[in-house]
Amino acid sequence: MISRTLAFVRQFDRNLWILSSGWFISAMGFATSIPFIAIYFNEHFGMSMTEIGLFFGLMAVIRSLFQAIGGEVSDRIERRKLLICAQMLRSVAFLLMALGISFDWGFLWVGGTLLVNSVFGAIFQPAANAMVSDIVPVERRLEGYAITRSAGNLGWAVGPAIGGFLAKSSYALLFYISSGLTLASGLIIFLFLVSPAVAKTQDRFRMRDILVVKDDINFAWHAGLIFLLYLVVAQLIAPFSLYSVQMVGISESDLGLLYTLNGLLVVTLQLPMTRLLSRYRLTTQLAMGSLIYAIGYSMVGYLVGFGLFVFAICIITMGEIFMSPPSLALTSRLAPEGRMGRYMGVFGFFVASGWSFGPLYGGFILDRLSGNHGLAWAMISLLALLSAIGYFYFGKRLPDRFNVGNNST
Repeated sequence: MISRTLAFVRQFDRNLWILSSGWFISAMGFATSIPFIAIYFNEHFGMSMTEIGLFFGLMAVIRSLFQAIGGEVSDRIERRKLLICAQMLRSVAFLLMALGISFDWGFLWVGGTLLVNSVFGAIFQPAANAMVSDIVPVERRLEGYAITRSAGNLGWAVGPAIGGFLAKSSYALLFYISSGLTLASGLIIFLFLVSPAVAKTQDRFRMRDILVVKDDINFAWHAGLIFLLYLVVAQLIAPFSLYSVQMVGISESDLGLLYTLNGLLVVTLQLPMTRLLSRYRLTTQLAMGSLIYAIGYSMVGYLVGFGLFVFAICIITMGEIFMSPPSLALTSRLAPEGRMGRYMGVFGFFVASGWSFGPLYGGFILDRLSGNHGLAWAMISLLALLSAIGYFYFGKRLPDRFNVGNNST
């Protein structure tokens, strides 16, 4: 068993494992605190689901823009430096959030520092995804993205368990821990990661460059459909946490265990499932994942009790496992040479928009249909179903050189 594991590890550049280690620590820091911030806003500031959704919607505009800018910048400077700077500044933002909660400096301080944190997180993400494409050859990228996603979800497995245990005693402590872990992530990248030699873009940056989607119809399809899907994916952070704790009565520690289960399932199943699914086209994998998401979230409104929520999380996580690596692999296939950061940045723009507008979308529906939870979650899930239909149709028109699961060219 050990020899097989070592043989697998040696198949990939050591920098992939270093990047994955930094990603794991970073995700653990994020997941220790952020899943509980909506509950803090509701309990401490008395904000409704709609108001919390509006706040995350405001973050969408800024975060999404910086996703695209981060991708552009990563095509022009060394990606390693960008990753280090982003993590160090995120660590400072987490520390300022913790101080604001400790000394009760109010919503503007806590919300403002959360916004700053999300900006630097938005810069980190496309640069890290582009770094994977620098490190891993095209025929192994599905596995490369599966490895980094597994690392991130291992952080998601550990972080919420810590956060759920500590949230009742001190929300501030969660953010102090997040600050230290994010700092550690930046130090790992600084001390051990070596940037591969890649061509850098020399042309002058223009803001309209981030609108590359309008000139690439295939990328436009992918970006639009992934936005629809992530409006539903994003329910996992704010609407799902508030719904399960405030409306159904799941405890915060049980909520942390649900997030831990989500992370552990991805860590355990992501790589073998990616290999199993690689025989299918990327758009088919994305369509199947979207459909599974629709099924999983449509069930949530009918469930009562922790055991049934475990079942729902298992289904939702399978949707995540199906769709996440192929979404990044397809983006990397569509990107022209020297434009990997740009395409990852614009892809991140649409993903971040979904993550940020999703809580507004879900929170508004749950507030308006508070007496009919089944209908509310069915309406939320509808967009994932539309994304599934869209990817099935898109797959019929996308050339095979972009779409085959195992690309050995």
